[in-house]
This record gives sequence, structure tokens and C-alpha cells, in this order.
Amino acid sequence: MAEVYSRRSFMVGALSTGLLSSAAGYLLTRHEPVKLTLATGGEPTGGGRDLLITLWNELNPDIEVRTRVITSTTYDQFEKFTENPADIYNLDLIHIPRFVRAERIVPVVPRNEASLLDPIRLACQVRGDSERLWAVPFNSDVGMLFRRVTDKRDAGPDPVLRDILELDGFIGQLDTVGPQTDEAFVVNVLEHALAQDPLILDQEGILSSSLTQWQGALKPLADVMRAKRLKANPDEEATVRQFSQENLRYMRNWPVWYPGVDRQERAKPDTAEIRLSRLPIGILGGQSLAVAADTRHREAAEKVIHFLTDTSAQKLLATYGFAPTGLDAYIDAGVQAAAPHLAMVRNAVNDSRPRPIHHRYADFAQRFKEHTHAYLYRGDPLTQRFVQDIQEILK
Repeated sequence: MAEVYSRRSFMVGALSTGLLSSAAGYLLTRHEPVKLTLATGGEPTGGGRDLLITLWNELNPDIEVRTRVITSTTYDQFEKFTENPADIYNLDLIHIPRFVRAERIVPVVPRNEASLLDPIRLACQVRGDSERLWAVPFNSDVGMLFRRVTDKRDAGPDPVLRDILELDGFIGQLDTVGPQTDEAFVVNVLEHALAQDPLILDQEGILSSSLTQWQGALKPLADVMRAKRLKANPDEEATVRQFSQENLRYMRNWPVWYPGVDRQERAKPDTAEIRLSRLPIGILGGQSLAVAADTRHREAAEKVIHFLTDTSAQKLLATYGFAPTGLDAYIDAGVQAAAPHLAMVRNAVNDSRPRPIHHRYADFAQRFKEHTHAYLYRGDPLTQRFVQDIQEILK
């Protein structure tokens, strides 16, 4: 595995050089310097995003991009981002509809080479318009299953999420301690429901309105949680630490954590490797870059976005753990050698489901969390009120 990670270092250098040579189409001839602000959340990948922005700034000294990191949650990202003036927003998929409804972003016609995977394009596309996107996908994400393998000769087939509920040593983000961790809980619950019933959430993010269906989809999870047969951690990074410290066998997490987890765990004498496999149906995640409606530098902002989301940029980000958004990055021989696990991620993204694409998503998530947390932890029954609350918010 050391060879894989040395190939990663080589790829980073090669792709950085490639970006410098392929960026001519994004250069602007300007007489007055422009400073653009990119509002974004944090980055857990060790600097891939920052490297891309540094490359842009070196190529375009008259169009400087400055990153403003804003800490936010599902419930307040809109308020915190719009309180801080910016030219470009790096938005989680779930927040795009609210920015659209509030007319805080404007559509973009992508002019880069990225051939977007269908679920990603659908989540960002202007309804009824195949050309324009409300935001250009920057990175993708999808829930995945991590498995500790102690003997490659006896590893067996990839496990299925619904079967793991009957085994020991599984951990996921199945608890919450407040707004910062609520969304991870909501995503995990949806993934477990989909493992039992793939019709609970469709390809367009529409939830079932059948109470009986929800009761059936969530009962197996409720049974094992009340029996304390699985471990729940509210935070993705803390989940990684617990998985490592307790040498647990299975973990649900995002693929961005895989390179670091695999590299660290292979150093243990009893761990042969960490294998990544797909869930039956994972929840689609990711971030996309949108042009602020009130920017005075729309042309420059669009040029920056096209550079940061092009195929060369996607390949570089993949070496830092990001899941690419376009097919070309996944099938690139260099990326496949540096990050072979991405073949599994691509299939998972293609079969993923989006969360409800609605401007009131934050309200939905809060209500969904309240009902399902009470059901899973206190044994409060799921009643028709659960379905009515969801329908009322998402109508």
C-alpha cells in the first residue's frame, strides 16, 4: 500500500503541472485588479481545495480569490453565508434550493470539460433547462461502508448493511448532540431505511408518505439500537477515532476519510487492510460553486468556478480524498492507480439518492430528526403525525 500512496504524491505533482498548462482558457485580460471572496465551510482533505485556489491565484495575479471559511450547520448556513458578502458560494447540495428561492445566486452555463454523473447534475440543474446549473459541482460524496479485514485469504464477500445490524462491531453517525451533528444523524437514518426499503426515497428526493412503509423500514434499526447492539457516534471525525481506538469491524462514513483511515489502520499488525464497499443505496452529498447574484464581478467569478471544477481539478482533488463529480476523472488511469477505491465510489454515486430537494430542507431535517430520534432512543411510536409533518414542510 505504500506504493499506492507514493503514486498519490506523484499524481499531485503531475496534476498541478497539468493545471498550469491547461488553464489558458480561463485566463482573463484585465487592467484593474479584482479580489473575489469565496465563502465556504471547512475542508477535511488536507489542502486539496487550497492548492487549487493557490494555483488560480498564481496564474491570475489580477484576479485574486480569497477564501472565507464560515462555520455553519444545516439550519443556519443560509443566514451565515448571506451575512458575509461573497462573490462565490461553496454550497452543500441541500442548500442550493433555498439560495435559488431567495434569488441569492444566478445560473451558470458550465464551460469546462467535466462530464457530470447523472445524480449530481440533477441536483444542481435549473428545472427544465438542460444547459444551465444553479451551481457547478465541485466535489461529490456518498455514504459508504468501511470494513476492517484481518486476513485477506478469509475476507469473504462485501457485507450488506441490513445484515450488519445483526453483527457486532458496527459504528455510524446514529446519534446527535445538537445542530452541528443533526444532519449526519438524518443521513444515516435515511440510509438504513433505504437498506430495508429502496422505495422510501426516490431518485428525485421524494419521500414516501406511507406510515406503514416508514415503520417497516426503521423497525430493524430501532430493535438493534434499543438492544445496544451497535455503536453510535454523532460526529464523522469522532467516529473515525472510535473505529480505530476500539478496532471495530465496520463503519459507515464518507469516502473522503478513506485514504487516511486505510493508511493509519494498515500500520496495525492485526489489520491487513480497510476495504471500502457501497451501501445498498447511499445518500448523495457534495458541494457546488455558485455565483452570488449581487457580485460586481460575475464574469471573473464564472471563470474561477470553471477552473476549480474542470476535469484536471477533479483529478487533483481525487488524490486528496474528494469524490469526483465527472466521469473523466474516475476513468483516468493515473487517478485509478493513485486512488483505486474510487471505482467503488463511482458506482455508489451513480445509484445514490438525494435528500429532499426543497427550499425548506432545514425545517424538514429538524422535524425528521425529532421524530426519528425519539423513536429510536425513547421508543416513542412513529405516528401519522410524523408523515403529516414531513408533507406539510415539503409541499
